[in-house]
Amino acid sequence: MTWTILRKHNFYVGLLFTLSIAGCDWLQGTTRSAIADSGIDSVLAIPTHLHKRLVENSVGITSVRQPGIIFGLNDSGNEPLVFAFDSNGTDRGIWRVNGARNLDWESAALGPCSYAATDSSCLYIGDTGDNDARRPFVTIYRIVEPTLLPTGYSTPDTRSWTAEPLDVRYPDRPHDVEAMYVTPDGSVTLITKRRLLDESRRPRPALVFRVPPGSWDSSGVVTAQLVDSLPIVPGSAPGRLVSDASLSPDGKRLAVRTYSEVFVFAMDSATGLPVRGASPTSCTILGLEENQGEGIGWWWDRRRLLLTSEGRNEPLFVISCTLPSA
Repeated sequence: MTWTILRKHNFYVGLLFTLSIAGCDWLQGTTRSAIADSGIDSVLAIPTHLHKRLVENSVGITSVRQPGIIFGLNDSGNEPLVFAFDSNGTDRGIWRVNGARNLDWESAALGPCSYAATDSSCLYIGDTGDNDARRPFVTIYRIVEPTLLPTGYSTPDTRSWTAEPLDVRYPDRPHDVEAMYVTPDGSVTLITKRRLLDESRRPRPALVFRVPPGSWDSSGVVTAQLVDSLPIVPGSAPGRLVSDASLSPDGKRLAVRTYSEVFVFAMDSATGLPVRGASPTSCTILGLEENQGEGIGWWWDRRRLLLTSEGRNEPLFVISCTLPSA
């Protein structure tokens, strides 16, 4: 049994008791209108009691190794901290990342700690935000996934974690990137956020760059490879700026969110990229009226998606959208 919050214009307007989100959502009022004709099959809103310092959360990283645990982080100008909370929206701890600076932390993903250690789990933090597209290079930090104390223990004090940095440049020009995922071989994939124009001044689709796993053994700044583009044209519709991405734990689907939509792609396991020529499924999330929705992750049933928003104690939204065949 769960509680679903009904919300309008950032104010909570009531509570709705729900027997089964998967099979019998009793949705009314604002929540019902929010998903009508949107492609969303169900919505669950979870109230949160997050750490008071987590106010600009840009991601929603759901742990595979620790089911029920979600990692978040603040974006530009904040301290280099990693926050943990659980699927009930309760604060579970905070870690300081030593050797790192938070110029504009906008992306994150879980992946192997090295391409030779497939049983390991690391948190990749992307200091990849660049609103003005002027940074000569950006930095990706890699830390061992923090292990939380068992449920029932007190929230741990701030702990330190040492980062392994990797400086990355793009082959053409600087880009603003808020979406990143890591494939099972340790490749880091970056997706551009903002409107781009080609030589004829026509809007370009979002570009996909890859950083090979062996790059972590390099010295100096490495150059990402342009490997693909997505059938998402940033700026072509209201809110259509790519703000996050998440690869499903089995690697079969990729969820990419904007401020107004979620696109889900079937993935080619051989390339770690969306299946070429296959259209994504999509759903509209504008009706949820997030404060500034930016993060996305996969819920532990591997069918639903987690949405997170900037703002103090913003609720978590768990939505069910039509998924492409894997």
